[in-house]
Amino acid sequence: MRQVLSWRFVAAIAALIGLTLFVMLVFTRDDSVAEIVGPSEPISRRADVVALVLDTQVQDFAVGADGRSVGQVSMVLSSSEEPVAIYAGTPGTNECPGLGEVGQCALLAQLLGDTIVSFRLIQMGPRFTFELPAIEALEGGYANLADGWQVPYADVIDRSACDSPADSFSEFIRLVPVHRSLYSLGENELVSVLC
Repeated sequence: MRQVLSWRFVAAIAALIGLTLFVMLVFTRDDSVAEIVGPSEPISRRADVVALVLDTQVQDFAVGADGRSVGQVSMVLSSSEEPVAIYAGTPGTNECPGLGEVGQCALLAQLLGDTIVSFRLIQMGPRFTFELPAIEALEGGYANLADGWQVPYADVIDRSACDSPADSFSEFIRLVPVHRSLYSLGENELVSVLC
């Protein structure tokens, strides 16, 4: 007759009890797992779509304090004839108070297929340009911005608006970390920096 309680069986049960106690001790506060293991810096999001918002149909749309959309908005963009929609629960920001007005906003969106998974609505500036945060790095044809977005950039980024002794753009980023970048919808790329 075989022995029921072998030392391996007892060790396995003890390990499971120990692991359970460890998890209970770690999560005794009201923190969730996502808060503990969540990233401490902005999540990197590549702008698959950067376009002018031509028309909107807003259905109680807003961005909540948690950074997720409430309600829904359907938009016709300058880059496509097919409307796109931002559904409730999509992470993003809305920095465009004139969302219902034609040509007042630009959309940066990360897509999964044809669905917007992250967005940023921005107030348009003069000559179809708008401001974005500082550039942290230039990699593979995309500028990594301070807020985590990645947008395409021009071969030559104009930095004449900033008084800097930097010889190269990477040196400029290091010497002038507090700047703003300017995106042009006409050229469909980041074209200059402002100080």
